[in-house]
Amino acid sequence: MPDPRTALELALSPSYRIERELGQGGMAVVYLAHDSKHDRRVALKVIRSDLTIPGAAERFSREIRLAAGLQHPHILSVHDSGRTGGHDGQGGQGGQGGQGGQEILWYVMPYVEGESLRERLNREGRLSVAESIRITREAAQALEYAHSQGVIHRDIKPENLLLTRDGSVLVADFGIARALAAAPASGSLTEAGMSLGTPAYMAPEQAMGDRPIDGRADVYALGVVLYEMLSGGPPFTGPSGLAIVARSMTETPASLSQSRGEVSAALDATVTKALARNPDDRFPSAQAFAAALEAGPGAAAPRTPWRWVAAVAIALALVAGFLLLRPSGTVTQSGIQLAVLPFENRGAADDAYFADGIADELRGKLAGLAGFRVTARASSDPYRGSPKSPKQIGRELGVKYLLSATVRWAKAADGTSRVQVMPSLVNAESGAITWQAPFEANLTDIFQVQASIAGQVAGALGAALEGGDQRRLEARPTANLAAYDLYLRVGAEKSTGLARLRKQVALLEQAVALDSTFGRAWALLSNDLSSLYENGAPDAGIGARALDAAERAIRFLPTSAAGYNALAEYHYGITRDAARAEAAIREALKYAPYDSYALGIAAKIQRQNGRFEDALTSLTRSHQLNPRSSGVLNVLQTTLLWLRRYPEALAYSDTLLARRPGDLSFTQDKAMAYVAQGDLASARALIAGLTPAHPDSEVAAYFSYYWDMYWVLDDGQQRRVLALGPDSFDGDRGAWGTTLMELSWLRGDSAGARAWADTSYRENRKLLVDAPNDAQRRILVGLALAYLGKKTEAIAEGERGLALSPLAKDKINGPYYQHQVARIYLMVGEPEKAIDLLEPLLKTPY
Repeated sequence: MPDPRTALELALSPSYRIERELGQGGMAVVYLAHDSKHDRRVALKVIRSDLTIPGAAERFSREIRLAAGLQHPHILSVHDSGRTGGHDGQGGQGGQGGQGGQEILWYVMPYVEGESLRERLNREGRLSVAESIRITREAAQALEYAHSQGVIHRDIKPENLLLTRDGSVLVADFGIARALAAAPASGSLTEAGMSLGTPAYMAPEQAMGDRPIDGRADVYALGVVLYEMLSGGPPFTGPSGLAIVARSMTETPASLSQSRGEVSAALDATVTKALARNPDDRFPSAQAFAAALEAGPGAAAPRTPWRWVAAVAIALALVAGFLLLRPSGTVTQSGIQLAVLPFENRGAADDAYFADGIADELRGKLAGLAGFRVTARASSDPYRGSPKSPKQIGRELGVKYLLSATVRWAKAADGTSRVQVMPSLVNAESGAITWQAPFEANLTDIFQVQASIAGQVAGALGAALEGGDQRRLEARPTANLAAYDLYLRVGAEKSTGLARLRKQVALLEQAVALDSTFGRAWALLSNDLSSLYENGAPDAGIGARALDAAERAIRFLPTSAAGYNALAEYHYGITRDAARAEAAIREALKYAPYDSYALGIAAKIQRQNGRFEDALTSLTRSHQLNPRSSGVLNVLQTTLLWLRRYPEALAYSDTLLARRPGDLSFTQDKAMAYVAQGDLASARALIAGLTPAHPDSEVAAYFSYYWDMYWVLDDGQQRRVLALGPDSFDGDRGAWGTTLMELSWLRGDSAGARAWADTSYRENRKLLVDAPNDAQRRILVGLALAYLGKKTEAIAEGERGLALSPLAKDKINGPYYQHQVARIYLMVGEPEKAIDLLEPLLKTPY
């Protein structure tokens, strides 16, 4: 009978050829192998043949499929897996089959040229504070993503954190610990690396095995790893696994700041919080742990609640060979998951906006309560009049409870109005009505009705309201019903694009004229003004109004996220001041950490600061809270596009266009993914398919101006652009002149290009009078000068514009501006300088 390695080589040939052993541990042996099909070196991990856990093979196969679906820059992906040998003689994937006998479980990963964190710690003992924090943050990003996909690692330790040659972290062995952890716990603590994980890194609740665990167990393990990187050893050691677990349940880790002077008290407190015995006292997520490390908060040391006295008893009983029962825990970290569905309007058709407004108000009040996770409106609205069952809706939105209602607004001839609301709270899993009650009041008492409904819903779900909660529920957005009516009508506006923004601004300005203290209206007004500035011609007056509205919103709503969201949008889109934008969004998230909108803004700012992976994490959290939001998915799609992860970006484009067929922005994003891969034909076919849903002129104008995609249009569409007037560009004559200048040059009409360049120059110069620090318009002035052959002036304007928003300061707009200045250098005959500007963009998300 061949030895185990020979048997493995026979079983996996010709798909994989084993070159040498890389290492082995308690569960598996890792080989360096050659993947014949793809001609690449891979790491082949083989689960030990003497690992006798009932059902391990089935669990391994199931969980490795789950792990293979994890795609993240800091996760070591799974290429392939299978099982060979066994009494049935059937081979695994890619293999020829064994010769009977012991079954072999295996999986294939990329071969990483680098080392494990364990190897580095063995060599250096401990790491610098900055390096320890960086490694922990990158691993936390991977764990946050995995947790969002329903996967818990369960065996985080230095051996499973790989460091590439450039120092980047890859988390390995996803799925393996989880697969084996499903086995009976008998004897599992007698050897490191067995079914429950590794004792030195196991969270107490994981070691006890008497309750389901969640992502906070991985937070604990990562906290142990950080402690070890800083101190040179884990917080608890002992002669056996049982002894280590007992110490983790009865002792407090030694202070890091006392043993190592470079460790601040704030960092010491952060590590201690991650190592809290009670999962409720740890950081609620890997992302929160990473954020605390980045911010350096002076978090207080965790308290030891009474129920963990029982946990100590359990630890001692485990060591003695006994098992005690522990009191059940409190509500899980995930909280009360609720969706407020669109309310049914039983009054006049024109009153539908009012029913939507009541639903929105209740959504906001419930979202402000501690422990509630409320789905955003964009995800709830698609279920208006849906025939789907509560169970289907709950499953699609990821919530346990659904709140719906009927609303009737009855207006009497004498001018008085009464509102009837019949809300119903439904358990989505069972379809049973948990709570229902009728409400009727004069219109003047509508805010009290909303507060009563929210309070009774919270009570029906077992939430205990504190004084602050009750005050938030009873808070009125405005004392002026006419102003409130105008505010609600904003959500009912049916026009699109810049026209919609202008109509919304008009309604909101009327609302704040009626009530100058209407904070929520000021916040929404600021958002719309910022969007109007960013998407239209720059207007210093609009920018000033946006800032004033945001500051008023903060003044009237100092403990609400709304004003800070607006201020963050202002600095992101108008001043391009990433530091101020980030400071504002931090304040917003302090008051609304589970606000999908705020998380979306945070992601945009993180991209602007060049932290694209952090942006993906924020977007993942936002998507969880707002799973049906096209806006969140669109930012996610464009982030992947900029990261050049084109297949993923295209997949999100398909999802977006399935929801909103013919959307010009979504279609352009998909076309950009095609051309980025060199597929011009597919991009043109996609654009051609937009008509007759949109007029040819609208499609031609959109693609010719935004992202300078005039060159992607076919000959017929280009001719249409040349026939367009400034109205097709929302009256922006600078945009009109620039587009026709570029397109004329592309088509060989140099005289026409120069004529249009003159128009572009004059019109964009006019806009700079009111917005002299608008980087894009200044660069466009430089580009027009380049087409006019005025080399010195063109370079000066282009460089001046680039200095206003350089790549180092703004990772979203900076690359585009640098790209345009490179075009200026090409036009004036300086190709080497153009290449100097273009080369860094190949290494930058863009």
